[in-house]
Amino acid sequence: MLLVRIMEETGEKHEDLVCQSCGMPMEQEGDFGTNADGSPNKEFCIHCYQNGVFTEPDISMREMIEKVMGFMVNEGMPREEAEKEARETIPHLNRWRKFGTEYL
Repeated sequence: MLLVRIMEETGEKHEDLVCQSCGMPMEQEGDFGTNADGSPNKEFCIHCYQNGVFTEPDISMREMIEKVMGFMVNEGMPREEAEKEARETIPHLNRWRKFGTEYL
């Protein structure tokens, strides 16, 4: 509830937030990762960030793109569309932005 209160005070909405590692929309409190102190982390989702650390600290940008593509295909998105969306989105997220596109 702390995160909801902070978001209300700042005017942020859950639907505006996406994980800055995998691009997952974070729409409800349970979607957010957690900081080392257990508080919600607004930047990363529960799948990517728990207890203040990345769940897959050694995953490469290319591997994350493949992982996200697989998830989108499993959700019914055509593979070509999933690949295009993942390749256009992931490199621009905060976790990957510093690498540019040379790692694709």
